[in-house]
Amino acid sequence: MRHPLEHMIEERIREAMEKGDLSDLPNAGKPIPNLSESAEDTLSRVMREQGGKPAFVLLNGKLQALIQRMTETRDPLARKALEQQIADMRTSIAIEKERGW
Repeated sequence: MRHPLEHMIEERIREAMEKGDLSDLPNAGKPIPNLSESAEDTLSRVMREQGGKPAFVLLNGKLQALIQRMTETRDPLARKALEQQIADMRTSIAIEKERGW
């Protein structure tokens, strides 16, 4: 089954090609690089090229901030809450690492 907008998209592309709007694109006429990459490899490459970081790296920064707050906190109730947040964050990091992205 075709997507409902597929016909309109194809028509717009055809019109743009007829007007020459697509003739000066970079790498026009050249093979598309990395066409055989898996979705995971493509996502990793794009993130790397765009300066993106995997979720577990970002979460690790938040974990380190929680640990720092824990070392500075003397209130037992606040420490208990931070311990739970740290445990939850470590679980989230493990899940993200398992995803591989």
